[in-house]
Amino acid sequence: MEIVNFFEKLAGRWFSQRTTHALSTQQSKAGKSDLEVSFLASDSAEVQTLCESLSESDQSSGAPLCGLQIQQSSTIEGDTKPSISTTLMVPFAPDSSASGHGKLVSSGGPSQRVQQSTYLLEDEVLTIVTEDDQAQSTERVWFINDNLRMRTGMMELTDGLRIASFCSEIRLGVKPPKAD
Repeated sequence: MEIVNFFEKLAGRWFSQRTTHALSTQQSKAGKSDLEVSFLASDSAEVQTLCESLSESDQSSGAPLCGLQIQQSSTIEGDTKPSISTTLMVPFAPDSSASGHGKLVSSGGPSQRVQQSTYLLEDEVLTIVTEDDQAQSTERVWFINDNLRMRTGMMELTDGLRIASFCSEIRLGVKPPKAD
């Protein structure tokens, strides 16, 4: 499976159940999210605008392959007000010398900034690694079937706090079969 096909499969409306666990404090929290994920062609205005905002050195990754726009409304155990965000993710072609690793650029989300990550799509599991001066995170996404996907995450902050998460996500409305 290619990254573009994987991103197409991610599109749709999803309900997400999440458990987050701080390993050092042994505290866990549950949460839930409603996700609206839209697949964007590589020449869409949103993808092109994000690519134009990158510095020249960041643009050396080549042309974008596609994009995902994710609108998320989340609540976490103990919070009464939902958190609402929109994230745009754009993958670039894998580097042939890096064994299928590619670059992924995202903007928006809780941090409201442009972040660069690397991705690896192997055995139909997408792994995204993001590192900056505040944290390192690894997220893995895979499908059990077309309407059920799993997501795990591990984040380590520079102060040593480690947070693990697990999400099970159910597509709202069955994905129509592909035409022959």
